[in-house]
Amino acid sequence: MIETRARVIETGNGVAMVEAERQAGCGHCDTEKGCGKSAMSKLFCSNPRRFEVIDPVGATVGDEVRIGVRDGALLKGSLAVYGVPMLALLAGALAGNAYGGDGAAVLGGAVGLVLGFLWARHYSSINRGNPRFQPYILEK
Repeated sequence: MIETRARVIETGNGVAMVEAERQAGCGHCDTEKGCGKSAMSKLFCSNPRRFEVIDPVGATVGDEVRIGVRDGALLKGSLAVYGVPMLALLAGALAGNAYGGDGAAVLGGAVGLVLGFLWARHYSSINRGNPRFQPYILEK
């Protein structure tokens, strides 16, 4: 399970809007001789991340909570959003190459990529309300 801490900023109807600070992988960004990821993170990602989570514990505004995502949800989502379009691109390029050479491979790859993205968008819209893929509050 992937977990992080967040602060509740809004509640209602069994869900809560939370704000989580962005974190670096190692947690040593305050040191001066760090890896440099901190500088990039501050440059591009300095704002806290806000998102909606399922609230089974009845959190109130201002509570510090621990939120989590079920095992496998991140992997399945990543495969759907990244893996399927890449596989479709490769399949389209291979099919195009088999039937018409380099130009057809480029065209087939582009068609495959577009079809892969359309499939990922459809998969995402179907699972948007699925609680298996939604983060939820573990504890206050």
